[in-house]
Amino acid sequence: MNRSSTEIADTCAVCVEDSVTLHQCCSNKNDNLCESCWSKMISTDIEKGRIGSLFLHKLPCNFCNEPIERDRLPNDLQTRLNNILLTIPKTKTPTSIEDFNYSYKDSNHLRHCLTDEKFIFLSQRHYNALGNCIDTYIQSLMKSDPWNYREIWLPEKTENTDDDDHHDQVNIFTSDDFETNENGCLILLQGSGVVRPGQWARSCCINESLDIGSMFPYMTKAKEHNLSVIILNPNQTSYIDKNVIDTENTTSSATTTDDKETTTANDPSSLTDEELLSYYLSSNPLPRPLTKKIPNLSTNREHVLYVYDNIILKSPAKKFYIVAHSAGGDGLMFLLRKRQDSILSNSWKIAFTDSVHSILPLETNEIKTFLKANAIHFVASDQPMGEELDSVYDFSHGSACQEVSAGHPKHEYTSGCCVEGVFKFFFPLNDNIDKTKF
Repeated sequence: MNRSSTEIADTCAVCVEDSVTLHQCCSNKNDNLCESCWSKMISTDIEKGRIGSLFLHKLPCNFCNEPIERDRLPNDLQTRLNNILLTIPKTKTPTSIEDFNYSYKDSNHLRHCLTDEKFIFLSQRHYNALGNCIDTYIQSLMKSDPWNYREIWLPEKTENTDDDDHHDQVNIFTSDDFETNENGCLILLQGSGVVRPGQWARSCCINESLDIGSMFPYMTKAKEHNLSVIILNPNQTSYIDKNVIDTENTTSSATTTDDKETTTANDPSSLTDEELLSYYLSSNPLPRPLTKKIPNLSTNREHVLYVYDNIILKSPAKKFYIVAHSAGGDGLMFLLRKRQDSILSNSWKIAFTDSVHSILPLETNEIKTFLKANAIHFVASDQPMGEELDSVYDFSHGSACQEVSAGHPKHEYTSGCCVEGVFKFFFPLNDNIDKTKF
């Protein structure tokens, strides 16, 4: 039964303005608020990522600090909150963003399927589950028209095995002309963390747009300049050892009933809405499966070196262009040191994007000269994109190359905001152009 309680009162306890109808939404009878104030209060909690606590009956009223009772809120607010609840999947193992009632539809912006609202944060667990489905969504686009990228599993296996069993491998992607395009090849190398092929920043794919968070704008530019493309996957360095749970690293609080997804049936009919709500909004860590390192690809650096030796060298491209974001810059520098002669003997252009790389005290003069002549670093900055900056990342040994603004002050936005600058550096209008003035 709806327990909505309204009272006629002279003034709202927050804005102290006259209101015909006030709402008492917690146990404190003296705190009657108008609909406008409740709307502002709940909207603030949504913006600050606290709204999940409301669904668990743990969100305190900003005015009296008592837990807010959701079913006492104004009807319009309850409707909005019920729509937010629809983003809780009906299963513990969602496979698509539609399971969350989100969609990119005909736009590059993630939106609620029914209300067209932007993504609303409920909990880290819910966010991570959605992020995993976005990984799948982006890679499915890469393998479909008009991209038709090829998925390659590493390390490559020679023995007869199940073609669908890739649990102990890592996937990378190449354009369909990778082995035939002689004009040039674009290499995309993301930073550390949860990002997988096709992404620079998961948070931007969710909260901003695929134009900023994904690699599709770079893939589009590659087509315009007749470049093949290879996309690495340096963060997936281990695989799950099937059906083994790391009990030593699982706290007792993490093995409560709602977290035992490895032993409970996932039949939607066996899970109530309250159980699913409790599961997705839980702050407890999930049990961690035991993992094993992927041979020869067990670190970011190993991954880059392996892909270069076994895949990139197969490309017939005469010129190579690489974009390395964040920790990808460290992987690239490792590759330069390990394969200096091979790389420096070819035509390479490098664009670092808010990268973590450095010139070591014993760096060879050949690498220093090569970077000064062939590399640029787009740094997080609120200055216009392409504006030259004083050395930002000198690491006590001087900057590796020219440093310019990426056009955005936030690290995760840099690759998406400087794509035009990157390609103007790769393909200047003429040889005399000042490459730091776009």
